[in-house]
Amino acid sequence: MDRLYFACPTTGRKVDVGIESELDTVLRIKSEHVTSACPHCGQRHEWLVRDAYLSKAGLSKAA
Repeated sequence: MDRLYFACPTTGRKVDVGIESELDTVLRIKSEHVTSACPHCGQRHEWLVRDAYLSKAGLSKAA
């Protein structure tokens, strides 16, 4: 399992949205959206799963 992180569009800081998934699942759902409150700027953001950074992949973007 790999934890998904996204970048806050306001601060650029890493946001942990509390989702863990297998890489094959991330690739299968890469066009889906994730919405979460941002602990850094206080706003709600929406990201595409394809924009996630994976914890075990050294925080590199998913394909």
